Amino acid sequence: MRVLHVLDAACARPTDYGRRTQALLAALRAQGVQTVHLSAPDAHDGPADAGPAPPPDAWPGDVWHLYRTPVSRLPRWLGRPCRGVTATALLAVRLREIARLTRPDLIHVHPPGAHAAATWPMAWLARMPLVVDVDRRTALGHGPSAFARFAYARAHAVAAPTAEMRAVLCAAGVPPCRIAILPPPIGVQAGARHAVRAREMLDAPLLAYAGDLDPAAGIDLLLDALRDLRRRCGTLRLLIAGGGRHTEALEARIATYGLGGYVHVTGPLAGRRTVDVLARADVAVFATLPNAAARTPSRHLLQAMASGCAVVASDIACHRELLVHGHSGMLFAAGSRAALVDVLAQLLEQTCRLRALGLAAARSVAATHDWTATATRYRRLYETVLADTRRRRSTGG
Repeated sequence: MRVLHVLDAACARPTDYGRRTQALLAALRAQGVQTVHLSAPDAHDGPADAGPAPPPDAWPGDVWHLYRTPVSRLPRWLGRPCRGVTATALLAVRLREIARLTRPDLIHVHPPGAHAAATWPMAWLARMPLVVDVDRRTALGHGPSAFARFAYARAHAVAAPTAEMRAVLCAAGVPPCRIAILPPPIGVQAGARHAVRAREMLDAPLLAYAGDLDPAAGIDLLLDALRDLRRRCGTLRLLIAGGGRHTEALEARIATYGLGGYVHVTGPLAGRRTVDVLARADVAVFATLPNAAARTPSRHLLQAMASGCAVVASDIACHRELLVHGHSGMLFAAGSRAALVDVLAQLLEQTCRLRALGLAAARSVAATHDWTATATRYRRLYETVLADTRRRRSTGG
């Protein structure tokens, strides 16, 4: 089986998108799937006076070949919409050329959704099966664009990360029979998975949060709960692994609450350093508010589970789908300060539960969100789509 992967240009840069893409491709190749790789035009590529220097190339060119789509040399004053249309046309032309050269059995389009819109016409003309991943912006609450919605509805299969995202796609007009749920994978070093602190009594319990500092993430709710809990446990501490434009306002609130010596904000951290923070915490808290647009679990929550940390999370839909309350994590009523305080107080009083929760979480995420398991699901999806395509052709459907 040979699959042509249409990727964003970020796959060739030292980004989270690039690392995750390369991990998936390696897992697919280990299962016997031949992969061909085509990247969309790179916005960083262009004339020397067009902007800052492009980031370093992180594609393993000595192992896999990457077919790249050249960018147009249109002047910037034409505006983003015009350049976007040109980039889409260039990708479609390049895709046709690479498909003729490599003869793939199937095309797999990775986010963003604009790439699906560029790919569908060529796949339709060549009568080639098309598998499309849901755009991350759609998963974060933004509705699919008209072009992406058109491509999703006509793809042979659409990969959605959660059942809630599947419902969103159905509402956008995608036939339910074409939507496959593939849980998002997480890459954590195997040695970090069971790094739960084994002590039975905690002299200075450490709570941790990792992710965006957006108010919808429930940071203020977590600070309020910490103030209440410190009346019972004066040594309780909170480590916030995150940064960005909300950092200054958050630090001001921490000072106002009188928590300056007990709450530390690290600023932005690389993925591996975030995993280290979570693995050393006693409890990782993800207090996402009910009005948040999150339709997929935070990758930091998955990292906390994989590192063997006990997890407390609000009971929004994607968290309920991921965690079994009392077994692989603890859920509380989203937006409720009292509920969060109650759950955390239970765990701090019954510290013997922390290790069991962490180990169950690590086993759960290893079984469902491992790169090998994800590659297996994709391979089976490819096989199903190809078998269905052959059946339709043989029956003239």
